[in-house]
Amino acid sequence: MKRGWCLCVAVPVLAGCALFNAEAPDIRALQPVAIADSGLDIARERAEVSALLAYYQDVQGLTAEEQKREHQAVGHGFARDRSELGRLKLALLMSLPQAPWRDDARLLALLEGAASRKAASDSPLRHFVGLLLKTTQERLREQKRAEELQLKLDSMVEIERRLRERKSRTR
Repeated sequence: MKRGWCLCVAVPVLAGCALFNAEAPDIRALQPVAIADSGLDIARERAEVSALLAYYQDVQGLTAEEQKREHQAVGHGFARDRSELGRLKLALLMSLPQAPWRDDARLLALLEGAASRKAASDSPLRHFVGLLLKTTQERLREQKRAEELQLKLDSMVEIERRLRERKSRTR
């Protein structure tokens, strides 16, 4: 009986000791799991980017009033839950051409705060946010350049006007 009791105690103790193996785990055995998880994340992100692009295309086909309602709904939703998907939908709505609610400074702030910017270098969402950021920054540069050129043109028109006035006075 004593031996049976000893076996009942010794077996669980020895089994517990096996859990505390002093050897390092085989890293090669863990890598396929990490790669599989990474592949799943990339596939999920690709699907999300595809869905966002389809969403943008659908929104472009809406009337101005429908776009306005969609912008308000997505804006309220993002204010409530601050999700990355909500952020990117709002960014897409804010980048619609001719949208009266377009605010490039706010759009830049929205994109710069995106968690996807800090994702892995092969992340499709990171590339998508980068693309939106670059196009917005380029649009702002072009807008600034157009304003500078307009100022130069206005100055030249004013100089020409003054020259004509001076010429007409001397005659």
